[in-house]
Amino acid sequence: MKVFILVMVFMVVSFFCLSLYYLDMDRRAAAREKFLNRLAWERRGSSNRETEAEDVQSGFLESIIGRVMDTALIESLLLSADSSISVGRFLSISLGAGLIFMMPPLILMRNPFVMLLFLIIGASVPIFYFLYRRKKREETLVKQLPESIDMITRALRAGQSLDGALHEVGRSLPLPMGGEISAVYDEIAMGLPFESAIKNFEKRYPRIADIKILCTTFVIQRETGGNLTKILTSLATTIRERFKLKMQVKTLTAEGRVTSMILAMIPVAFALLTWFLNPKYISILFVHPTGKKILFFALFLECLGFYVMKKLSAIKV
Repeated sequence: MKVFILVMVFMVVSFFCLSLYYLDMDRRAAAREKFLNRLAWERRGSSNRETEAEDVQSGFLESIIGRVMDTALIESLLLSADSSISVGRFLSISLGAGLIFMMPPLILMRNPFVMLLFLIIGASVPIFYFLYRRKKREETLVKQLPESIDMITRALRAGQSLDGALHEVGRSLPLPMGGEISAVYDEIAMGLPFESAIKNFEKRYPRIADIKILCTTFVIQRETGGNLTKILTSLATTIRERFKLKMQVKTLTAEGRVTSMILAMIPVAFALLTWFLNPKYISILFVHPTGKKILFFALFLECLGFYVMKKLSAIKV
């Protein structure tokens, strides 16, 4: 058993160091990408050649996980969260986090069920982080969308073309919308068709209906023609009204959301308090076979109850 613990400690330290190395390498790659972004015509060839050797290092783990699950979902999540790390590096970081979380129960309790539970929790931490990061980025995009549409409309009324308007808006707006508009313009400047560049923008944020409507408007107007400025003005007004309504709904449902959070945390807080006051009283849930079943069933009901309460207080606008 001591040899197994030493091997696990070695694996945890190795994965932790490897994760730090990958994060530092990705930070340098992101800085290099910003510099190469100024040289739009040479960007793709240079960045691909320089990062090809780096991606091979994490491709082995990605190929193994790809046989079990679809890694396209993870790639879409990283893309929407504006992360520069690859899927393989994300998987290695998740595995390292899971091993780190598994070490305390491995040393203190040595219970396989608890170890597996902490391993899953630790491996889920990077996923929840990028989900939160994607949510915040999407909220910022929706807030900046009416202003970007107004700037495009003003540029069109001033006599500029749609490509020129996108270029001006991309340089004027802050991130993340400014970077996304600049990416669309760069793809067009490098020879990609306008429809393909707009659809790539839509694919990066498939959960935002307003971006899908905006991209559809651009494509239809390019194919059939029409008064684009009038359409964009109406679209900006509609998005602003929807955003105001969404904020009102969020305010009115704040009490229900807070109540659901408190009710969900009460069993967890009570279990932790009981563990510190009388560990023998609650340790039967981790040792006895019936206790393990009860604990698993309680966790399932806890997650189900939190999900139901969240759905009851969530109103889509």
